[in-house]
Amino acid sequence: MKKVLLHHGYTNKRPEGHWLRLTAQTLRNRGHQVWYPQFPAPDNPVTADWQNLISQEADMMDEVHGGEKIAIAHSLGCMNWLLAAKEGRFTTPFDRVLLVAPPDPDPIGQNPNIEGEPLGLNDPDLVNSAFEFAKSLTIIASDKDHWLPRGIGIYEEALGLEAVIFPSAGHFSLDDGFGPWQGLWNWVESADPRDLNSR
Repeated sequence: MKKVLLHHGYTNKRPEGHWLRLTAQTLRNRGHQVWYPQFPAPDNPVTADWQNLISQEADMMDEVHGGEKIAIAHSLGCMNWLLAAKEGRFTTPFDRVLLVAPPDPDPIGQNPNIEGEPLGLNDPDLVNSAFEFAKSLTIIASDKDHWLPRGIGIYEEALGLEAVIFPSAGHFSLDDGFGPWQGLWNWVESADPRDLNSR
């Protein structure tokens, strides 16, 4: 049994057919425990509110004994997880963290609908805090993502790791045709990053 937190991103209201919702369904059917909360005001997110919720969810995961503790975050959820780690919002580390299509903080910071300071990728404490609260950290991104105009290299440099590239996946959204993701479900159980490139 795995304990899995699924963290959606900007404007996401957990629609049917989205790979995150399908992942929640599939993993629950396989006997895993899944936390898949609706974060408040997804069209006008407030960083403080999202930080409060992710820390509460992580604490509730810790109340369940046994099982590997995993976080899977998409888009703005990636930035929220990294910010929570940097601010010490977690009581215990996650065994594995997967950041899917993290966005470029620059356009996020210029978006008037998102309240709060954007993630500082140049912050020297970012990498230390990330690995303090993630025993294993993996990033997967597309080779062409309109939310990441400078490319995934900005995250690779900030976190000192090499991302898994999923060709032509866009922003891993429904608009990009990204639905069922068998490779992700396999990765939860196998911990093998090579599984992630399989649909």
